[in-house]
Amino acid sequence: MNLWRRLSERDAAEEAEPPDRAKRENAAAAKTSFVPRLDIALEIAAVMARIVLDPRVTFAIAIAVAVLVPGRTGELVTAFFVAFGSLLVYRAERWRRIPDHLRWLGWADLNKPLLRRLSLEAPGTYAHTIAMANLTEAACNAIGADGLLGRVGAYYHDIGKLRKPQHFVENQPRGRNPHDKLKPSTSASIIRSHVRDGIELAKENGVPRPIRAFIAEHHGTLPISYFLAKARERDDSVNATEYAYPGPIPQSAETAICMLADAAEATVRSLADPTPPAIRATVEATIAQRIGDGQLADAPITLRQLSVVREQFVRILTGMYHGRIEYPAPVRPLAIAPKPDSRASA
Repeated sequence: MNLWRRLSERDAAEEAEPPDRAKRENAAAAKTSFVPRLDIALEIAAVMARIVLDPRVTFAIAIAVAVLVPGRTGELVTAFFVAFGSLLVYRAERWRRIPDHLRWLGWADLNKPLLRRLSLEAPGTYAHTIAMANLTEAACNAIGADGLLGRVGAYYHDIGKLRKPQHFVENQPRGRNPHDKLKPSTSASIIRSHVRDGIELAKENGVPRPIRAFIAEHHGTLPISYFLAKARERDDSVNATEYAYPGPIPQSAETAICMLADAAEATVRSLADPTPPAIRATVEATIAQRIGDGQLADAPITLRQLSVVREQFVRILTGMYHGRIEYPAPVRPLAIAPKPDSRASA
């Protein structure tokens, strides 16, 4: 039984008798995951690092020691904590991301249950996610944003497609599109709902709020243009808000870059001839369109930084879609003669 039929039967079964999703997914994770709980260790390390690297905690300890420990020993310990606290203040800008990096490392594990499901149930979405994560991390690092958060957010931005993976084009075999049998309003509702479904799945699996922001913001309030156009072919008076994503628009540099990477990677992938000039033109048009639509109005990112992001996208996408040489076909297949059985001749 092929993947398409199994997914269709699963959807039909869920509509007839909706299961407890959280219990089902937790049970599946318990059966299939043999990875040590490195994520828990990293979460604990992140909390400890946040406490140790907070200069307020260090100065509070220095005051407590000065009050409670008399004599030369108290003075030395107090001086040590004051000096350490001053160093933390001086290096705060560089060290402030250490606790968050430890936390994001735990969620970057591709063996996490949601990401394992994405790779098996929606392989097209998973491939797009990995490519997009490379774009997002490189661009974030280039402008001084949090590249690791950008990568992890890109991993999870489309997990809502797990609910109905076969309704998204990257997971569809050629010639098979379930939207051909649906009304434009129904199709738009399915496409739109992957944002809401992603947030629900993320909450059920304990995904942190900064990562969930990528799910909510990666489409902003953009219209679902294809189905809106099809609906207007039938009726000009359609409500455009029913054919738009719920938002909000990106609120951070990382989610803004994720939005741009999502659109740029998908658009370049659809090019018939992805030459370097065509890739550059596509990336520039994508960024200009998002600016024109007002999707970057709330993101703390400048035009100068967007030019850096553009160059990173062009560099990586040009490398991804490089030309390949055509390998010569073999002249004729190799014929391997069977070895005679010595026992038969004996």
